[in-house]
Order: sequence, then structure tokens, then C-alpha cells
Amino acid sequence: MLHIELDVFSGRPNPYWKLTAREERELIDRLKASPAALRPVSDVESRLGYRGMVVHADRAGQERLTRAGLPPVFRLRESTGLNVSDVTERWLLHTPGAQQILTPEVSGESARTIGSPSALQDSGSSGLDAALAACATWSSTWADLNTFWNGARRPSNNCYNFASSLATNTFAQPGRGTGQIFTSLTIGAVKDATFRDGYTAGCNDDRFVDYVCIWPGTDYHFYHRIADFWGSLRRWAHKPGSTPATNVDNSGQPITDPITCNRGPYTWDGAPYIYARVNPRATIN
Repeated sequence: MLHIELDVFSGRPNPYWKLTAREERELIDRLKASPAALRPVSDVESRLGYRGMVVHADRAGQERLTRAGLPPVFRLRESTGLNVSDVTERWLLHTPGAQQILTPEVSGESARTIGSPSALQDSGSSGLDAALAACATWSSTWADLNTFWNGARRPSNNCYNFASSLATNTFAQPGRGTGQIFTSLTIGAVKDATFRDGYTAGCNDDRFVDYVCIWPGTDYHFYHRIADFWGSLRRWAHKPGSTPATNVDNSGQPITDPITCNRGPYTWDGAPYIYARVNPRATIN
């Protein structure tokens, strides 16, 4: 049996669906005809929104893939750029299993991204207020964070782990560690869940700054304020889902301000700065 993972979320686990026997045969035939579409699972961009599809197989499925000369698990994408395997990915996106699992928002965003680059957006600064500028806004430098997050911890920690500077290896969800996860995908609900985990709405000397935004009704995403290599400049970084942590946005530009950077489908914010302790006292899980 083959399962398709749509690599699309940042905070929540990605959606999966299984293929029918007929769909499995068709997918294998398509991939044998176009092996350039196959990439290692780790060969992925750190960007928000659609990042390709990952094919997973149980033991019987792995045997069928092996007999066809295909790897047991792989990513469908031409490269880590935006030239994706258009025809096969569009076909998978419209299989009945996908249509049952994916919301119109997720399916539409993925279809828009497949085969064409996202529109570019300016990554200029909107200006930070005095309270934000005065806060202790990093727990480490970018060089340290990059080394810490982009090795073995990368697949099992998400944007909330990264923003909290706490690797739980559980794909942490706001509020889960303190017994009440967020109840809806709104800024208010996600922020309230982080407050239960020990975040606050105000800044003081022992806190760093995070920024939360929403893909309306679909997912959430966190940005984390850091220092550069020398500790002299305040910048922003993020970790889209299980992808590597990065300090660039969906346009490949350095993130000087999460309000104005290219956030892909995560379009909604609303006074989203929140503050976490340098040494978290509550359990993030």
C-alpha cells in the first residue's frame, strides 16, 4: 500500500491519504517513465505552503516499488527549486482519496503552487515599536540555531518548537503540554494556547520575541527573533514544519520583519507579537 503525504503545513502534521491498487499501478508507471521527479525526502525547501509530496509505502508497497526499480520512500519534485513534477502531482492532488482528506483551501493553494513560482513580495521593514526593540529578543545566534535544529532534530520538530527554543521531538502543538490545545485556527485561539504554555503578551528582560500568523482556517506558523552570527543584529528566522530552519522568506529574501515578508498562504496576523521565556518554565509538547 502506498500513502501520499502532502508536505504543506508548518505547525500541524501534514495530511495523508492512501492510493487504491489501480492508482498505485498508475503512479508506478508514471514514475518509471519520469524518474527525474524522484528526490530524497530531505531534499526540500524551507518555505511556507506547498513543498511537494512524499510517497510512503508499507512492506508490500516497498516490494512493489523495489521491483519497479524505485526507492521505498521518496519526494515527488523535480528539484528544490519551484520546477515541480507538474503532471503527476496534479493527478495525485485530484485522486478521490486526496479530495476526501484535503480542504478546498489546502487543495487550492497546492494546485496554485504546482508548476509555477509564488508571486514575489517585498521583504522590507515595517518598523518595530520601542517595547519590541527593548526586549531580550534572542536565546542564541543564527549560527547556533542552524547547527542545533538542522540535523537529527529537523524532522520531528516544527515551527512552534523552534520559536520556543525547545526541541521536544514531538511536533509540538500550542497548549498540548499544559492540557488544553488550541480549539480553532485563529490568532486568538493559538495565542491563548501559547499563554497557557508560558508565553505572555508583554515583554521584560528575560523574554524573547516570537511572531505568529495564520493560514486562515488551515494552519499556524511562528517566526522567532534571533541574533546574527556576531550577536550584533536582530533578525528573524523560522522552521516551516519538518523542513530546515532558515532566515529567508518564500521569496528567498532575508527576513527583516515578519509582518512584511513573503509568508505564502499565511496571510492573517493581527497584533501577533508574543513573548516566551529564555528558559521556558511550562511544558511545550
